[in-house]
Amino acid sequence: MSNLDSPIQNKPARGKYQILIAEDDNSISNLLKMQLEIAGYKVLTSSDGKKALEDIANLKPSFVLMDISMPELDGFEVIDALKNQGFDTGSFQLTFLSNSSTPGDIEKASGYGADYRIKAELSPKGLIELIDNSLKIV
Repeated sequence: MSNLDSPIQNKPARGKYQILIAEDDNSISNLLKMQLEIAGYKVLTSSDGKKALEDIANLKPSFVLMDISMPELDGFEVIDALKNQGFDTGSFQLTFLSNSSTPGDIEKASGYGADYRIKAELSPKGLIELIDNSLKIV
């Protein structure tokens, strides 16, 4: 792959998609946001589960990167609350983020039809490829 085909490079097609990062660690949130904006995505951030719940319901993002462990509501509780409110959680792509590979959490994420990624193992290139593939951006 040439440098021009790098997944990090801005692709105009990405500009029509809004990504929500629900992450309580500001340094991680800012890093992810910067990487996604460089790639051309529109990015919003939520620093706790309650705010993520409101942002998903009101802003209707295309893709959500959801930390599992957050203040107010954890990532799973956010999705459960959306479902209880009648919100179509199939209207966005979802990837849960965690610091560990807890088998119960991996299984639970799968039950939501979501991807599960370990934060420390997710490179900038891998993050962009994950979202590009989920949103079918070529």
